[in-house]
Amino acid sequence: MPRPPPPGRGAPGARRPMRDFFATWLANLRSPLLPLLRRALSSSSGSWNDPLSTSAAAVEAHFQAHWSALDAAARQDPAQVICAGDWRSPLELPFLWLGDFHPSLLTSLLRSLSPSPRLLVAADRVDRRIRAAVPAVSDRLRHAQEAFTSGEVVGAADLEVFLEELKGVALEANRLRRGVLSELVAAAGGHQAALFLEALSRFVLSMHDPEVLRRFDHCRASPGIFGKHEIG
Repeated sequence: MPRPPPPGRGAPGARRPMRDFFATWLANLRSPLLPLLRRALSSSSGSWNDPLSTSAAAVEAHFQAHWSALDAAARQDPAQVICAGDWRSPLELPFLWLGDFHPSLLTSLLRSLSPSPRLLVAADRVDRRIRAAVPAVSDRLRHAQEAFTSGEVVGAADLEVFLEELKGVALEANRLRRGVLSELVAAAGGHQAALFLEALSRFVLSMHDPEVLRRFDHCRASPGIFGKHEIG
């Protein structure tokens, strides 16, 4: 079966914008990776057999490759990666934190699958890690912004230092996402891990589904949603 590129390969280079990489990445997740995982799940009796293990591992590696690609893009243009890049759909924006989905989305998805008490304990442990790490990374960004702003006021802002800090923030955020996914998949194991990866894949793809986006645009355009709060 086709495998996604390992970390560090297939990442966007100077001649391949992240938008192009992400479009290909989504297409490969949509087919063949997700259908293969679903096929393995439907034919599995609940054991962690070779086809299911291979399909789930390929999907996990695909997400890890995405974050490796974001790392590569951050080394070229950290400002674009930390902000919402032009490859993002409007529906994704509320879920983003420093360039990609907030890591707590992963634990929320896992809990939606009605996991075992043992797995809920693992999700709680990962959530504590997230709650400790996210403010530290956000503070690092805030300190970089404050230093640049103070320097700009007196005409001594160091743009290179600022961009280097932005790159570090982006890499640290992706490292957290990468570790959270690996820890949750390892804690879930077997069939539950495959169900979790299927749910994650479906959620990501739904953010770019034309019908979902059409309904999202319709809701945004509806005067009934915001009309009562208009200024005037």
